[in-house]
Amino acid sequence: MPIIFDSKDAVFFVGGRGGKEGDQYAGGGCTKEFWGDLKNPSKTLADVMGANGEPVSPAGAWNGSKTACNVSMSNGKVSISYSTIGECCKVGQIANVAFADTYLDGRYEVTKVYPGTPSQNTIVIDLDWTANTTCDVKVGGAFDCLQNASDDTDANAASPHNVYILTNKNETFTAAYSIDIDAGGGDLTANTWKRIIGIDDGDGAELADGSYVTIDGNGQSCHCIYVDAIDNVEFRHIYAKDANSSAAYYGFCYSGDLATTYYNHILRDCKSIGCKYGIGASYRLHNLFVEGGYYESSVSYAINTASTIQLFNAVCKSVNYPALYVWSAVFKADGCVFYSGPTSAAIRFVGSSESMTIVNCIFYDVAKGIEINCSSYDRSGLMEFNNICVLHAKATGKFINRILGSIVYSDYSCLWAMDGAPSASGRWGGAGKPEHAIEEDPDLIDAANGNFRPRKPNVLRGGKPDIAGNTTEMGAVLQEYEFARRAKAANLGRMQIFR
Repeated sequence: MPIIFDSKDAVFFVGGRGGKEGDQYAGGGCTKEFWGDLKNPSKTLADVMGANGEPVSPAGAWNGSKTACNVSMSNGKVSISYSTIGECCKVGQIANVAFADTYLDGRYEVTKVYPGTPSQNTIVIDLDWTANTTCDVKVGGAFDCLQNASDDTDANAASPHNVYILTNKNETFTAAYSIDIDAGGGDLTANTWKRIIGIDDGDGAELADGSYVTIDGNGQSCHCIYVDAIDNVEFRHIYAKDANSSAAYYGFCYSGDLATTYYNHILRDCKSIGCKYGIGASYRLHNLFVEGGYYESSVSYAINTASTIQLFNAVCKSVNYPALYVWSAVFKADGCVFYSGPTSAAIRFVGSSESMTIVNCIFYDVAKGIEINCSSYDRSGLMEFNNICVLHAKATGKFINRILGSIVYSDYSCLWAMDGAPSASGRWGGAGKPEHAIEEDPDLIDAANGNFRPRKPNVLRGGKPDIAGNTTEMGAVLQEYEFARRAKAANLGRMQIFR
């Protein structure tokens, strides 16, 4: 079928311009080729939609009865005629067509436009003609909300293609209403993706890291974003906030309600505050990748996962709870910052968690850094190095609190406490301080305000050597540091020897 979802990478929009009303039945966007690069698009929002996100085609071309436009043939393809439609539309835009008969309703690429007299004003779509009929059509425009954009787009098709949903519309719930992402995902075999990306209000370019489009749960008894049983979906620059945190509602919920295993989800530079969990992921999801972003909970864990999960350069914060609660999962963290307050471990591994790798991370103001309590699963194994852990209290704080499970490798990390040198027994997991680990103040520039760059030379040079034996740095935030160089004036006479 030549429906746009089965033929080319496509870009769809939510909100868009002006009042961002959009239209549930809009064509919704354009081909990826038409739009260009996401960071620096070759077009603007005005090339795809009207002043308030509405379709660019005439309003009268959709009357709800599938009779507004005439369908005929143009060089073997379906041609749709309506007064001024050829003057409003562009090749590469997407048309949503509702046919009276003969053809399947759907979204199609506009391949040709013909302005002219009313009877000659036409667009041609990528659909083989078989008979004349009538139809309604909406070309371009933006969807009215993220839910409709996700429901009506599909990257999982026989012909490999990707779907990009670009939104600049902040949405606030007024009733229990999760945004359900449960259809139209990507394809594992073809490596296609559905990507939901926050954009700016100007030219529609992808937002910079640290800027977000907000999905506000507004205290309602629902998750902000609910994902279930589809593969290959990515979110970028989406802020899910204020679901009902007194109940079990999350910012990003990856469900296990259906007995279906699904794979490969990405949260890239996203954020969640004010929910029970920023991220909650069940064991039905395999392979959750979290890159960048900020996740916080004041009533429970910032992230609660039974999914295989990898975190890169993310910040996770809870108050008197583990920032991460990992049960029965494979886990890796690299370049992250964890807070948990004075009474809890920053990361707690329980159940049948197996491989646990933590490198280049910061643990700040925590009762314990890592707690392993993998009930009777002796196969559980922790590897850690190049970390900096600043405990809340030197007398009781531990970097590794090993209850059940094994420490495969632990070395080249720095341990300190807010009140001085750590002194609790078993603070490295019970086997004593590792050979290359250090216990001294890392001299973080301004940890209280989020600047975790260390200044202590032993930290800057004390990381695990790389494959070539070069020194590396501990911690998540690399310091711009230049060691003093010994120098002296050249002896020009002695240089004669080397001629």
